[in-house]
Amino acid sequence: MKADEPTQDCATLEYPRECSFSRNDWDILSNFWYPIALESDIGAQPLKARLLDTDLVIARLGLGYVVSKDLCIHRGAPLSNGWVRDDCIVCPYHGYRFDATGKCVLVPSHPEWKIPGKLRLQTVLHEERYGIIWVCLSGKPANRIPVWEPEESDSTYRRFTLGPEIWDCSAGRLIENFIDNAHFSFVHRSSFGQEGSATMGAEYEFSQDNYTMTMAFDYKATNPDDSPIADASELDRHMHRTLFLPFSTRTVISYPEEREHLIHFNIAPVSSRKSQLIAVFHRNFDHDVPIDQLREWEKKIIYEDRAIVELQKPEEIPLDISAEVHAKADKASLALRNWMFGNGLRGEMTA
Repeated sequence: MKADEPTQDCATLEYPRECSFSRNDWDILSNFWYPIALESDIGAQPLKARLLDTDLVIARLGLGYVVSKDLCIHRGAPLSNGWVRDDCIVCPYHGYRFDATGKCVLVPSHPEWKIPGKLRLQTVLHEERYGIIWVCLSGKPANRIPVWEPEESDSTYRRFTLGPEIWDCSAGRLIENFIDNAHFSFVHRSSFGQEGSATMGAEYEFSQDNYTMTMAFDYKATNPDDSPIADASELDRHMHRTLFLPFSTRTVISYPEEREHLIHFNIAPVSSRKSQLIAVFHRNFDHDVPIDQLREWEKKIIYEDRAIVELQKPEEIPLDISAEVHAKADKASLALRNWMFGNGLRGEMTA
């Protein structure tokens, strides 16, 4: 499998003036696809986003979108403060209009001017997939956008989302939490975890290629009264997780009677110590339970993660393997750290 190929003519963005990443790590991290917004959140006005300390603007123009640096090259005004008119994004300072290709098509103060080619948006490579806008700042993606099948095309799965949310933690610490199996029995003891199952996350099948890591294991969960899943005090869960490197996971949780619950965690490093999370859920059961109730249950579990991850020190993942102690259950996180180091990240402030 190859990394997703660029299909747009995009600008080469510069290392941000005030950046929390080292130049080495920013240059490497800018080569990956990241999820930055839900399509449903992009309305009639431009939407502001931030990725790797770079301010971006997203606008719906006609049937598609434009994603660019949040800056009008004319006098440096933020385009996210502007508006959309006639399928163009309009700069709020002087009214310059830019079309979906990034080209400036109107200068109101000089409508007859032959507009120079330099006067254009600094557009960013983007793709729309699964109702999410994905971007690659370098325009040369070194990874692949996750694959969500069959749940996205199978009508028996009901979908709902949580986020986008900004968490006060690095993307590395956050994704490492979501591939960690040994924390269930303790971090989630108020929801589904039980100490008697603590050893079940230590032994798991594991495989890896250039773009993914996969792991599979069984876990016996509790089933508290406020859980949407009824009829049992304990539940046997088979979990199969794919990490789409570097910061997205797809976890299939299988219960008896062919019930499946899928969780997609999609993380974008806002800065070295802030991350944006978009969580997407699919279920082929519980169709009689209101979506709001399901979302609140998922939020309860995820916020148990948040309460501990935002306290971890150091905030970045130490890529010096000897800096922390590793147990048998840490096989996946060790593989992630080795992948990061092997791709040139050095952890001065690693996402």
